Amino acid sequence: QNPLGSSMLSLFTASLSFQLPSLSYQYQSQASTSVIRCSATVSATIPPVVSATIPPVEMADAAHPLIQRANEILYSESGFYSPYNESAFSEDFVFRGPYIGPLNKQDYLSTMDTFKIHEAIPDISPNAFGFSIDPKDPNRVWFMVRNSGTATGELGLDRDGKLRVPGKGAVLDGCPETFSIIFDADRKVKYLSVGYVADRFEGNTNGKGAAVGIFHVIGLPFPSPGPLLKFAQWLPPPGGGLR
Repeated sequence: QNPLGSSMLSLFTASLSFQLPSLSYQYQSQASTSVIRCSATVSATIPPVVSATIPPVEMADAAHPLIQRANEILYSESGFYSPYNESAFSEDFVFRGPYIGPLNKQDYLSTMDTFKIHEAIPDISPNAFGFSIDPKDPNRVWFMVRNSGTATGELGLDRDGKLRVPGKGAVLDGCPETFSIIFDADRKVKYLSVGYVADRFEGNTNGKGAAVGIFHVIGLPFPSPGPLLKFAQWLPPPGGGLR
């Protein structure tokens, strides 16, 4: 060990001070061959915590006439859970779902006549809940469904009613789906969206909604969204021309 180096190191001291916004630090150290001392002081100005403004929870009025009308159409006039009421749909009606659509009024009613879901599953229920009015569109009603029922009847696959698939008692336990209905000035259904799954891990439909979920439970394959499905929807009905 170098005595001169040790002596010079034992006499060495260093101090350092610096400023940061709202912070002041003082650092001093003294070093020798055997001792290192450090001290620090910190002062800071902490801004007050600003609490977020939480808006009140808005609840839909169950007596709202459009909510009441949406509930009626869903359970007794839609063509899915019951026979349809043709007069409930406007002439410029549009149907959309994640797999099927867009469909105009004629094609939608024809599709309901083909599938006859309410006959294939006589006790089918949407178990609807969560009705609300869209804050951006006062004519639009949003709600959720979780389909249930037992397929004791036959599901139709063609418009002539010749191709029928037995349900074989399959039990439907659907996942939660988002639906919406837009009404026109006469309170006719102008737009219907169905089958948008909120949680694909619930139920036994393999994460699929609406009719496609029912097909899965009964054991019928259905093409995934893509060119094949679009082509199938483009095909003309039996004995008819192009769409």
